[in-house]
Amino acid sequence: MMEKTELIVIGAGPGGIQTAITASQLGMDVILLDSQRVVGGQYFKQVPEEFTFDDTSYHHRQASSLFMELQNTKVRIYSNALVWGIFHNPKTNLWQVTVQGENCPARIEAAFIVIATGAYDRSIPFPGWDLPGVITAGAAQVMLKNQGILPGKRAIVSGTGPLQLAAASNLIEAGSQVIAVLECSHNLIAKGIPYLSSLWGQWRRMAEGFQYAKNMVKEKTSYRFGWCVVRAEGLEKVETVTIAKLDKAGYPISSSQQSFDVDTLVVGFGLTPSTEFFRLLNVDMHYSQAEGIFLPKRNYFFQTSAQGIYAIGDCAGIGGANLALLEGQIAAFEIAVKTSHANSFSLEAAIKQTKTKILREQKFARMLGDVFSIPQGLFTLAQPDTIICRCEQITLAEVQEAVNFGAQSVTDIKNISRSGMGNCQGRTCGSLLAQIMSREAKCEPQACHYLNVRPPVHPIPVSIIEEKDNEVLA
Repeated sequence: MMEKTELIVIGAGPGGIQTAITASQLGMDVILLDSQRVVGGQYFKQVPEEFTFDDTSYHHRQASSLFMELQNTKVRIYSNALVWGIFHNPKTNLWQVTVQGENCPARIEAAFIVIATGAYDRSIPFPGWDLPGVITAGAAQVMLKNQGILPGKRAIVSGTGPLQLAAASNLIEAGSQVIAVLECSHNLIAKGIPYLSSLWGQWRRMAEGFQYAKNMVKEKTSYRFGWCVVRAEGLEKVETVTIAKLDKAGYPISSSQQSFDVDTLVVGFGLTPSTEFFRLLNVDMHYSQAEGIFLPKRNYFFQTSAQGIYAIGDCAGIGGANLALLEGQIAAFEIAVKTSHANSFSLEAAIKQTKTKILREQKFARMLGDVFSIPQGLFTLAQPDTIICRCEQITLAEVQEAVNFGAQSVTDIKNISRSGMGNCQGRTCGSLLAQIMSREAKCEPQACHYLNVRPPVHPIPVSIIEEKDNEVLA
């Protein structure tokens, strides 16, 4: 089954929803695709109806307003729709998106695609990081807020960034004993002084942070700067974790090590943009030190080097929901101008209205990236027998062997060792391979390039690829 439209939006998080709303309001025919059962993404993730939650919070009001606005448009929404490929159809000169889902078309064609696939938790390997009970900060949030599951009764939170505070606070509110929150960065206050001006206008975020800290103080939860978990141990699940103070470069000081009995370890080192579709399309990329990966290059209207392909929100660089909303508006206006649904004056007015807000959000994002940067020493925590690629069970020693064998890029490591060939397609280990190769080959991480992507981007039944009516793959 084939459908055609003017604009396809992939990802129904804040940025994708705002893009679809704005484009539809400007008169465009829009299809919004998302792999989840309901719209909202991770930021506006909707909880099951049987759960109770605070429906008076700013976050809930913001989400409800956006959902209501979407309902009042003519946007065609396909949920539980997994996009597994994007191709150029030479017969129609349109982009073709291939989709897996029960109640959605198998193929959709359009001249314009906005990719708003967001980001996922960034991980750093250490001995025991693959034990049951070791979870990311994002996973802890999902378990607590969306599944009603308490991850554990006695936990340690370790990593860097404000999401650590949110995870710890939510665990405390749910009844967990959080022994300590370990922030691997040193001297956050000193590092943040040059960025004080970027806090202006971020009053809601600061209030949220204050509430998180208040919950931790109330429960006497220790907050340690310059500390990190360096090892987790247990038979069938995590039982003990070892923490250590870090030097300025992030290397553990062995004499400072301490051990604690826990049933849960929450780790979080920020977010990794979801860039697989940009790599699939071979758009121009640039290396971002903050995220540790290559990101798509974009023009002023957030279009990539591929004509008609736009990148907005965290998939193009971690900036948060507010920035994604603003970028979605601008991208939609520019596409509307190109499709004669709006004129250049309306685009200029939209830019004028949002420019100051975009600059403010970008400045705040840069501040977070610099203040909560990951010290390089943490990338040396893994031991030779530590699993790096969890899907294929490839150890650090095997990755090092691939580099010594002559690998010139992370794709070479993939071809030699199978790292990155599993279900997650390198989403977790891709940046880790670059870090390891950089260290072993004594080169910059950007020199290691990035993992190539081939369709299907996500695992799907072979029968779908074999469908005779899929002209793009024929």
